[in-house]
Amino acid sequence: MSTSLRQTDRLGHLTTVLGPDVLVLLRFDGSDHLSELFEYRVEALSAERDLDFDSLMGTHASVTIEGREGARHFDGIVTQARWIGSGENGHRYDLTLRPWFWLAGRRRNQRIFHNKTVTQILQELFADYASLGDPAFDFALTGDYPVLEYTVQYRESDLDFARRQMERHGISFFFRHAEGSHTLVLTDDVSSHPNVGAREFKPFDAHHQAEGEHFWEWAPERNITTGAVRLTDFNFKTPLAAMEVDRQGDAAHAQGKIESFDYPGDYLDRGRGKTVVGLRNDGERGGDKRHRAAGDCISLGSGMQVSLSGDPVPGTGETYLVLSSSYHFLSEAYGSGSPASDGYAFNGAWTMMPASAPMTPPRRTAVPVVQGPQTAMVVGDGEIDCDEFGRILVRFHWDLKDAYSMRCRVSQNWAGAGWGGMVIPRIGMEVVVEFLEGDPDKPLVTGCVYNGKNNVPYDLPANKTVSTFRTDTHEGTGYNELRFEDQSGREEIFLHAQRDHNTVIEQDESHSIGHDRAKAVGNNQSESIGHDKAISVGNDHRETIGQDMYYQVGRNQQENYGKDHIHRVGNIHKQTIFADHLYEAGRNFEGEVLGRYTLDVGKSITNNTRVHTLMAFEKMQIKGPGGKITIDATGITLEAPTIWLKGQVITGGTGGAQVPTLLAAARDGLPLCEECAKFEEES
Repeated sequence: MSTSLRQTDRLGHLTTVLGPDVLVLLRFDGSDHLSELFEYRVEALSAERDLDFDSLMGTHASVTIEGREGARHFDGIVTQARWIGSGENGHRYDLTLRPWFWLAGRRRNQRIFHNKTVTQILQELFADYASLGDPAFDFALTGDYPVLEYTVQYRESDLDFARRQMERHGISFFFRHAEGSHTLVLTDDVSSHPNVGAREFKPFDAHHQAEGEHFWEWAPERNITTGAVRLTDFNFKTPLAAMEVDRQGDAAHAQGKIESFDYPGDYLDRGRGKTVVGLRNDGERGGDKRHRAAGDCISLGSGMQVSLSGDPVPGTGETYLVLSSSYHFLSEAYGSGSPASDGYAFNGAWTMMPASAPMTPPRRTAVPVVQGPQTAMVVGDGEIDCDEFGRILVRFHWDLKDAYSMRCRVSQNWAGAGWGGMVIPRIGMEVVVEFLEGDPDKPLVTGCVYNGKNNVPYDLPANKTVSTFRTDTHEGTGYNELRFEDQSGREEIFLHAQRDHNTVIEQDESHSIGHDRAKAVGNNQSESIGHDKAISVGNDHRETIGQDMYYQVGRNQQENYGKDHIHRVGNIHKQTIFADHLYEAGRNFEGEVLGRYTLDVGKSITNNTRVHTLMAFEKMQIKGPGGKITIDATGITLEAPTIWLKGQVITGGTGGAQVPTLLAAARDGLPLCEECAKFEEES
């Protein structure tokens, strides 16, 4: 077996970290694509039977092929290596080279980006791979990109996430190669793609005689694509805003106006919507015109521009952007007995589009779908953290960086224009989160759940018949609660207000209580009634007042008692009546005064009755301006300047003793009355 393997002065050679000529190039096949990953297959020869794969795997390997226009490098990371046999000249190995970006497909992640543009997101993402190139990436972008409030990488590889974001914003990529390194180049305009100049077209039968790189096959083609795109979306902050946008294509054939409609359009305002619909339409239009070529243009690769010259064919004189390339190279033989090369051993095939056509990449990378709801923990500042829309922040269990979501809307049982229900989940609660369209960028809180830390209000299953709505006092201790007990025989509705309870009823209120009602007020109770108040008590009505009671009636007060009325006053009872005071007793009127009874009448007293009895147990006096009458145990005493008696004086019984007194008064000239004077004349 030969051990003298040298690549010096050969058209193609292989460079690896194992050292010069440890592996030498036999064959090279590969392909690369605009906005896709390349894959190069290398067949190599080595004098060593057992290569150190551990030293080789994950390192850069480069194939360099000398062409008529200069050397072309194909660099990649060794992602697969295998021994495929041995022969007279050594051991044969097969290597697969891929870009460092392919490694991003080996790492899945879940993370959140806040308030970043797509370029900032990609730069942060690529930073972990920066040591794999010189440089590893290059942003050759010309456009302005909006700040994205919330972007989630969810259960997807770094590769898929990066490609999805680039496709979303119309960013393409290709790879620029050097010996020992390759660079991921991001572009959004054809002007950022290198131009290798013109390459001639020469028919196949003459390609061996061409002095420079050329094409020997050329085939233009057309494809029917979607000719128009229409989108719409919804922004809850501007729910009435017109969001529909559309873009028409420029294909002139019969089916050039086929329209595609989609929702949601992935934008928040119509201005951004016009940009998005333009990108979608350009992604479709870019698939219309294709030109396929074959030749020996070793310097031409995907992401490069080239002009067509040479023999006239459709498209001569135009500039094209290479979309995909495939390569085949066979090295000269090593050692005796090996097949010899019959000349330049490189050929390739390319697919191109006119450089004037839109180069926006189509949206091929699938958006991850959240399969069903998740739970998350409410986070934020203080005990309650929300914005003017009632949106909250949550932290998902899969977020290892303990970051937080965007402000999530919270589903309520009712939501109208200034009316409906509103309950804000508190910090530390576990909430249920669903995702609109399954999109991880669009979370929506739909409920709350208890867990081992946040216990239920009442122990279960002991209180399984209790349904309750209990709150927690903010920045204090206590709660408000509305509770229902549904256990048979203990049914109850319970309401607890930690502080105030206010009820406003615009029209009527009715209460119907089947049995007892008890009400306790710890301090004051006030009641204001705009019109009438009626109380009907079927049996007794008792009121106990610890101190004073005041009534104020603006007009009349009327009390009707079906039977007795007993009024007891422990001290003084005073009545002040500014007009008339009327008493009416259907039967008897009796009064008892244990002390004095004083009646002051400003004008007159009239008593109308059949029998009027005045009784004093010790003494009775009747006083007037002209004298008084005293009745006591000694008798009746009349005291007055003049006493007049009208009518016949009749004596009877022991009353006759008064006659001499009357006669004496008459003899002494003391007038009693006219009747007394007449009695004096008659005697």
